[in-house]
Amino acid sequence: MSGADRPAIRFRDVGQRFPGADGRAVTALDGLSFDIGRHEFVAVLGPSGCGKSTLLRLLAGLIRPTAGRVEIFDTPVTEPRDDIGIVFQKPTLLPWFDVLSNVTFPMRHKYGRVTPVERERARELLDLVGLADFAGRRPDELSGGMQQRVGIARALLLDPDILLMDEPFSALDALTRDEMSFELLRIWADRPKTVLFITHAIPEALLLADRVVVMTGRPGRVREILPVPLPRPRTLATLSDPAFHDLANHIRGRLFSRPVAA
Repeated sequence: MSGADRPAIRFRDVGQRFPGADGRAVTALDGLSFDIGRHEFVAVLGPSGCGKSTLLRLLAGLIRPTAGRVEIFDTPVTEPRDDIGIVFQKPTLLPWFDVLSNVTFPMRHKYGRVTPVERERARELLDLVGLADFAGRRPDELSGGMQQRVGIARALLLDPDILLMDEPFSALDALTRDEMSFELLRIWADRPKTVLFITHAIPEALLLADRVVVMTGRPGRVREILPVPLPRPRTLATLSDPAFHDLANHIRGRLFSRPVAA
């Protein structure tokens, strides 16, 4: 496989066990394998407790698999990397910093300083996410959706090639969630990234992703990998496309069918 064709991310027979409170190991993931191409947007869907967030933590280098390999361009992931940005369920902004300082915090944390160039880049990212006029505001002056935009800008500060998103819109109301999904599509089109997006929401996955990985219940395995052949750019009209509803119904059937036998 040529460098241009090789996957950006590869999960190879990944298993993950954690010690249980009773001393017995809990298997979160078992024999999980799939690839993600460079600048591909892949969403992961599955029941609660199936290991979706564990998958993200493995790719982020926060934990190591107990079986198999997680690779980025054929290199095993063994620790956190600068080419990965993470957006969590909650933006976890520092309340004593203004918005601009929250965006530049990764540089302050890593290097102990923020250069004028980095500060200017942070301002450009705030403009990208529609918050240029809020750089001097405190987090508690922002709505939940605005705070999550700050979190996205912060994750993009180091210009990572890979963006990991762990149910980033789950705490938002339905209208704001839809707004943020379209905002994310705009940002991704403007600055392409390889995206692994964890979600419980089938419509959200189909609106955003090139492919959807459907997982079984715990221990998490790949039940199906579903291409999403809906044309881009995705718009409000996408949500009423018959093909969108057919795909959503197919995924519901897969999620609610019996799990794959061990």
